[in-house]
Amino acid sequence: MALREYRTDAAVAANEAVSQTSSPAYWVCLALLLATLVLAVRIASLW
Repeated sequence: MALREYRTDAAVAANEAVSQTSSPAYWVCLALLLATLVLAVRIASLW
């Protein structure tokens, strides 16, 4: 397709970001990050 020749770097990066968010590892890392933040907030609230 001729339109694929004119894709910008931003469009390529956005497409790669979408494919990364569909991977299970992305969601596992995101869940771990969220759990870490929640734990930090709970510890800070005890002080």
